[in-house]
Amino acid sequence: MHRFYVESQCLKKGSCFEMSGKEARHAFFTLRLKINDPVVLFDGNGNEYKGIVASVSRKAGVIEVREALVVPADTTKIVLAAAIPKNSKFDDIVDKATQLGVHAVIPMQTQRMIVSIEPQRAMLKQKRWQRIAVEACKQSGCSYIPRIEPVTYFERVLKNSNSFDLRLIASLRNDARQLKDVIRKSSPQNVIVFIGPEGDFSEEEYRMAQEQGLMGVSLGKNILKCETAVIMTLSVMHYEWKL
Repeated sequence: MHRFYVESQCLKKGSCFEMSGKEARHAFFTLRLKINDPVVLFDGNGNEYKGIVASVSRKAGVIEVREALVVPADTTKIVLAAAIPKNSKFDDIVDKATQLGVHAVIPMQTQRMIVSIEPQRAMLKQKRWQRIAVEACKQSGCSYIPRIEPVTYFERVLKNSNSFDLRLIASLRNDARQLKDVIRKSSPQNVIVFIGPEGDFSEEEYRMAQEQGLMGVSLGKNILKCETAVIMTLSVMHYEWKL
């Protein structure tokens, strides 16, 4: 069943919603949905509306709501703080992280990053990543759209992380604990995990993280690319916490 994003609506069974704009073009001109075809509307905040196409015009279509649902949120909220890799790889990070149910994504600039993003360009990228998150929710069936935070620096994210029940940083150091062991022994309500760039976190960044009380976790013996590390970390959390 095709899914379409709508901004927060108070829809009830039997009510009608006029779909217009980009979503309408996709539904009625790309997918060529017709009257009585089933659809799902969702607002990204846990509200979903199952319905059918009631009518179609040149620029819009009307959806008749047959069922309104509230999807419970995950018991553990995961925030991903990831360094921005080169090229457009962060697009994939946002896409995969959304599919794996993260609560929010924080794009970070770190000391060993290969790329540097100017403020104006960073704002455009944030908007693009938020759109990617919406599309990933449509594809994957996620009911909650993660918040994509503005691009910021590692130090700032670190200073603002004290409110989390569990704070992890992916580490290549020998003293890092195995990720799965840490996950199995914890049941936090909210967790933040830091994933470094291709060149790893710097010694200074590791020192700051240790001083702030972050726990270093190992993702195995192999050195993973940033986007691979994200998928592995979130997948382990998703599996062990049954999210």
